[in-house]
Order: sequence, then C-alpha cells, then structure tokens
Amino acid sequence: MMPPRVIVQLVRQLADLHAWGRSEGSWWGLVSWRTYGSFPDGVNGYLHTSAWIPARLLDPSSDPAAAIEYQTVQRFDLPEDRSAWPRPAATAGRRWRHCGPLEEAAPAASEVTPLVGGTGLPAAPGPAASPDPN
Repeated sequence: MMPPRVIVQLVRQLADLHAWGRSEGSWWGLVSWRTYGSFPDGVNGYLHTSAWIPARLLDPSSDPAAAIEYQTVQRFDLPEDRSAWPRPAATAGRRWRHCGPLEEAAPAASEVTPLVGGTGLPAAPGPAASPDPN
C-alpha cells in the first residue's frame, strides 16, 4: 500500500507520509519527497529526501479518501534526543538524503542540480489546515 500524500509547506513539495511521531506534546510527520536533477557524476535521476516535519506544516490531500489514510499511518512517541528519531529505510539503488527534524526549509541539496520536470509545486494561495494525526 502506498503511503498517503501531503504537501510540505517548507519545500512546497508533494511528499509521502510514512509515520506520525509525538514529541513534547506536538505531532510530527516523517515524510519523503523526491527532486529530479543532475548528479555530479553526470547521471540524471531522483534524489529522495526525508525529514520529520511539524504536522502544522503539512497540508492534507484534497482527496476525501486521504482522511481515512492519514488515520492508518503508524504513530509513536519520539525520543527526547532528536538525533535518535527514526528515518525511513533507504531503498537499494536510490540516492537518499535524510534531513532529520526540520522547522524551516533545509539548505539546498548539494548532491543534485534540480532540472525541469521535478516535483515542486507552485506557491500556496494561503494557509491550510494540517492533516490531524489524532
């Protein structure tokens, strides 16, 4: 089964929602997205990026079925040490970057030069409600 999708406000990217985690009373979503680009070795392809993002910075899908999918995502308490927060398993053959917990946009990936055809989204028209992990 595919994970439900969200839009990560920090990077304006469509992302897969892998897990909900609670830390100090607030919810975080473990998400991953991809950027199409050119790598230093001359190969074009996707850089897969993952991060823990506060739930308030995740916009839900407009698909009515997504509300049910969000409820099926694994939930757990996160350790106090943010460096110990889990990361998604990297798939063999994929180029991967994990950013850890992010509350502001991550620095641009030095691993790839983005090319036309990536998965970036246009600027949002205004604030939207985040998918509720409860």
